[in-house]
Amino acid sequence: MTPDLLDHAFLDRWDGLPAAAAAAAAAPPTATQPPGSEASQAGPPAPTDFIARLIESARVEWCNLADEIERARGRGRRAIAITACEPGVGCTTLVEAVVRILRGRGRDAIRLEGSDTATSGPTHDRRIVLVDAGVWFPPGRIHRQRLVVASTGCDAAILVRRPERQAPAAWGAALEAIGVEPLGEVISFATSAGTTAGRGDLA
Repeated sequence: MTPDLLDHAFLDRWDGLPAAAAAAAAAPPTATQPPGSEASQAGPPAPTDFIARLIESARVEWCNLADEIERARGRGRRAIAITACEPGVGCTTLVEAVVRILRGRGRDAIRLEGSDTATSGPTHDRRIVLVDAGVWFPPGRIHRQRLVVASTGCDAAILVRRPERQAPAAWGAALEAIGVEPLGEVISFATSAGTTAGRGDLA
């Protein structure tokens, strides 16, 4: 995966954090992390590994998101779309990071582009498919037929948005109407604890 402008923007801010904040971001996980998770096994990230640095900056939030996806898989949701209302909110980065966390837990997790979902091959009981689905909810009315086409092959969806943008009020109901479970929203690039580090809170 090649870092995009969003990744570089985050890492520039991450590098600019005060030393104490940077040390806190890279500190070992707290006792609230699930046993056996990547959080309890991984050491500090290599300086050039930007996905590891993103995970370390908000490990609790990333692990909570991975937990929610595992619960959805337990309910039979095999293909989970990561979607947005606009480009550039970090869907691709989010998918890559969560796949890494899930694999660190021993899960069989793969990443697909939205157009590949319908031809993802044979399924089995353990695989978790995260779909980098792009923009499903552009400004304006939600068009049911467009949503049906975009969501083909997906069982559930998570909406990613920036904190200053509001999601369409009916996005969850629109998904439910076509048989796709809405799992919640991830707020990207929200500030927390006085830092400018990007976060991954599932609302």
